[in-house]
Amino acid sequence: MGFPVRDTWVFNVVRPGDTVQATLVVGDDAYLENISVTESRGTADLSSTSPMHLPQKGEAAPDFHFINQDGRPIHLAQFRGEPLLITFIYSRCPLPDYCVRMSNNFAEVAQTLQRSSPAAFAKLQMLSITIDPEFDDPKVLRSYGKGYAGAADPNFKHWSFATASPAEIRKTAEYFGLSYQQQNGQVIHNLRTALLDADGKIFELYLGNQWKPADLAAQLQELQK
Repeated sequence: MGFPVRDTWVFNVVRPGDTVQATLVVGDDAYLENISVTESRGTADLSSTSPMHLPQKGEAAPDFHFINQDGRPIHLAQFRGEPLLITFIYSRCPLPDYCVRMSNNFAEVAQTLQRSSPAAFAKLQMLSITIDPEFDDPKVLRSYGKGYAGAADPNFKHWSFATASPAEIRKTAEYFGLSYQQQNGQVIHNLRTALLDADGKIFELYLGNQWKPADLAAQLQELQK
């Protein structure tokens, strides 16, 4: 999970293994200020860091199981027949460029299709999976989802919000190459968004937050043909 900084001097002094302390400022964007760096007293051992799994295009996603915002069991295989757009969020995420952007982007995809192609919107399937299952129970996810899906999909017909056991969430996240950990009341994580085709296979995997909702809306329409 990266954090923008405005004090660029830090890049000239920080080294692997150093301890960095800072204040996280959250507004229209998020950045670190009041940065201090404590030099490591030894050489950082990065050998235990294992590469994350990144599914390849055409790879069939496992049939992970969840509970949706209505408390009902769902699983990935049930979405087959139409493409499925997947991302990861948690309801307490304070950073505008992370979960907030993912949820806003998904809302924009839904609204774009609703306006431009009602037929494509009728086939739309999206799934937001929490990485904070201890807090994000179905009731919390339903409230969170209403804030983003309410305008285009108030009945959650096209956009589901899902939780599961911590073990199942971990397996799902690791399959898609998403790493996360609890730290000081927040979940430190990277970003992953995946587009599955109608057969449940990886069509595209987006590693950050630079993808555009209009582009994904167009891809969804193309895959629906």
